[in-house]
Amino acid sequence: MAINRGHGGFGWRYGLLDLSSNTNPLGAPKELLDLIRETVNQEHFTHYPTELGDELREALARYEGVDAGITYVFNGASEALQLLMMYLKPRRVIIPIPNYSDYKRIAEFVGASTEYIEYWGSQDLINAITNKPGLNALIILSNPNSPMGYLISRDELLALIDELSRHGTYLVVDESFMDFVENNQSLIKDCVGYENLIIIKSYTKFLAIPGLRIGAVYTRIDIEDLVPTWPVNSIAEYAVSRYMRHARDFRDMTINFVREERTRVLRALESLGIHHYNTMTHYFVIRDEAWLGDELRRRNILIRDLSNIPPLTKGYFRISLRSREINDEFIRALSEIKQIK
Repeated sequence: MAINRGHGGFGWRYGLLDLSSNTNPLGAPKELLDLIRETVNQEHFTHYPTELGDELREALARYEGVDAGITYVFNGASEALQLLMMYLKPRRVIIPIPNYSDYKRIAEFVGASTEYIEYWGSQDLINAITNKPGLNALIILSNPNSPMGYLISRDELLALIDELSRHGTYLVVDESFMDFVENNQSLIKDCVGYENLIIIKSYTKFLAIPGLRIGAVYTRIDIEDLVPTWPVNSIAEYAVSRYMRHARDFRDMTINFVREERTRVLRALESLGIHHYNTMTHYFVIRDEAWLGDELRRRNILIRDLSNIPPLTKGYFRISLRSREINDEFIRALSEIKQIK
């Protein structure tokens, strides 16, 4: 029996305009698609990839400006997190919420108890977390936050890590959406200075190739034994490792598009009286009537229902920017619904 874990991104299967998927609104870059076609045409998939994904490991390390020795690649960020949890074996996992729903599922899979801290990005992070009794735990959060889109500053997180170091507490930061924000607050380069800091990152969101599954872990802990043999497939390793030299230019294009389109779309929503939360990314959360998602789907538009993410309830939705044309269709559909209802 198929299990639905509530993630977005399935609209293409039903011919829907999909604003539930939080991949890059620009789509996959042409140069990367050309490399994927090249590796398929040359039948690289008939050969094994490198045993530890070394080509991709080197390419991602260069992109992030760190040593490949602290870089480990996996078949997506979700696999990376699950294997990491199995390796660290935490007894308790503390999750600031709202946050990515799989954190709880993976923590419970490895036998850890989970505890929530309600955190919306505006209050003091250190007080919010350190007021939790008993810090002998692992803390995991996303930055930028998924699904809310707020961004925690690097300085604030470093201060938190210093405090957690006194308690022997790990901090795992998921930076899968950092390449979408102007004011980059990545901690990847800080990993070498902290034993208790681990960064997880998905690259398939930014590159808009979620079907190829590319994730990485950055840590000074030697986790080579954790990495499966052939952690990424040969198509992904060949194409992405060669593309990453161009990725900074694509990141700049992405950030410029997101900044302009986000401003335009959010203004349109405000004019319709729709409440949205502030965001630094290409996705944003709105709060409206619980039936809004169904009304949009009747118009062949899919958005992400967030009612399975605590403490959010019915009426919370995440919308991810798409092309300007699709965004315009979304705004027109909202306008029609508001006029009728």
